[in-house]
Amino acid sequence: MNKTITAIVLASAFALTLGIGGFQAAQATDVERGYVSVYAEASEEAVPNMAKITLSVETSDKDITKVSEANKQAANNSIQAVKKLLDSQNGETVKTLAFNVNPEYRYKDGQRIFVQYTARNSYEVKIKDISKLGKIISAALSNGANVVSNLSYELDTNEEACNKLIRTASGLARTKADNAANALGTSVAGVKHANIQCSTNEFHQPRYNMSLKSAGNAMAMEDAAAVPTEGGTIKFRATVDASFFVK
Repeated sequence: MNKTITAIVLASAFALTLGIGGFQAAQATDVERGYVSVYAEASEEAVPNMAKITLSVETSDKDITKVSEANKQAANNSIQAVKKLLDSQNGETVKTLAFNVNPEYRYKDGQRIFVQYTARNSYEVKIKDISKLGKIISAALSNGANVVSNLSYELDTNEEACNKLIRTASGLARTKADNAANALGTSVAGVKHANIQCSTNEFHQPRYNMSLKSAGNAMAMEDAAAVPTEGGTIKFRATVDASFFVK
């Protein structure tokens, strides 16, 4: 049975704040000097060229040794299956994020009753060829993984894209300030304050769970088509909220 995972874009936000002049100098001159305030923004969409996803193996048992060993085996099988699909020469990697074993309890008549131990092993996969993401998810699920989370599509040049938009938005802000100042019979004489930010659209992905109850289920998943995924586009947006001194 195919499962559809919604493509989620997850990318870092970049922020830069520029302050002009010291506090004491500003106190002495800001009252006397006029200024104009402007706002400008620039945006651009880009097709992602990289994906990251977290895959996890969860196992449960009342015996802590058994639950640990079962988890270790399932996680190893899953990781090895995924590695076969990765191109390490192109920077595609698998990285362990965390492994933990926790006891679970329930309460009855005010008493805590031990239920079982649950072990969880999580690892992150970074993929440069995002067209094979669905195959990687299917391979992981068919070989022991049963939780998929934190799927994100990214650009490996996020900072470069933001810097380009910051330059564009800053230029628009200066043009607006020049036009406003000229219309008022004056001219721009420097920057009083500028708050510059760049960010990408960001969404949170719900966890995707699948329990493989038997070898038959695992084989069915492995023989099935890859899990459908869609990268979509990433929207970058730079904003400039600035004030310019005039003379």
